[in-house]
Amino acid sequence: MPNRRSSFLVLLALAACGSDPSPARTELIVHAATSTRDALQALEAQYEREHAVDLLFNFGSSGDLANQIVAAGAADVFLSADEKEMDKVQAAQLVEEGTRRPLLSNQLVVIEPAEGVSSFVEPFTARQLAQPAIEWLSLGDVATVPAGRYARAWLEAQGVWSELEARVLPGVDVRAALAAVEAGGAEAGIVYRTDAAKSTKARVVHAVPREQGPQISYPLAVVSGRPALAEARAFVEFLRSPAARASFEQAGFVFLPALDG
Repeated sequence: MPNRRSSFLVLLALAACGSDPSPARTELIVHAATSTRDALQALEAQYEREHAVDLLFNFGSSGDLANQIVAAGAADVFLSADEKEMDKVQAAQLVEEGTRRPLLSNQLVVIEPAEGVSSFVEPFTARQLAQPAIEWLSLGDVATVPAGRYARAWLEAQGVWSELEARVLPGVDVRAALAAVEAGGAEAGIVYRTDAAKSTKARVVHAVPREQGPQISYPLAVVSGRPALAEARAFVEFLRSPAARASFEQAGFVFLPALDG
């Protein structure tokens, strides 16, 4: 009858032979503009299946996300909805050299609640936003939300911002600006086409032609000084690849690497 020690060694050997340890998975923290939520989450499962990485997304207004990165550096990748907030991170020397590239573009749309008679007539002009029927205009907060800043720039170019500024209902991000219109808390709003496209409670009144609106750019970069630098670089390259293009275009974005050839 085998002694206890030999039995233990046999069991240990069998366990070693039968074990198939999975490779250690790396947590990758991605700070991304709220408007990119649907597209990135659609890519999440695919990327995690093919890489030993767990993606942890932190969605919010780009201004808030940039402030978080500058204050704590606790992100591996940053996808901003405008260049200004990425400039802030770069000025703090937290953008890994050679990784910053424009990834996406978008389009502004004027929206109103889907129910009821429209407050607008054709042909649309920005001055219609100043009519008495529009008591509140929902925008992303122009201080921290790129969509709000883009909307303000367009309204300034149309010569109506000074008339509308007192009516602005500021949202913490572009989804909040959309939600205010959907709920009837504002008679009109200006958001991204990508967000309005999925709404059943708001309708698009006017799509701002890209040549008339501000240049909308979503830069992407690796945050420097983080332990998962190689994994962050790989994820950034994936987001710029043809493999990710369909998800962004399905969400309504213009995929800029495709235009670069």
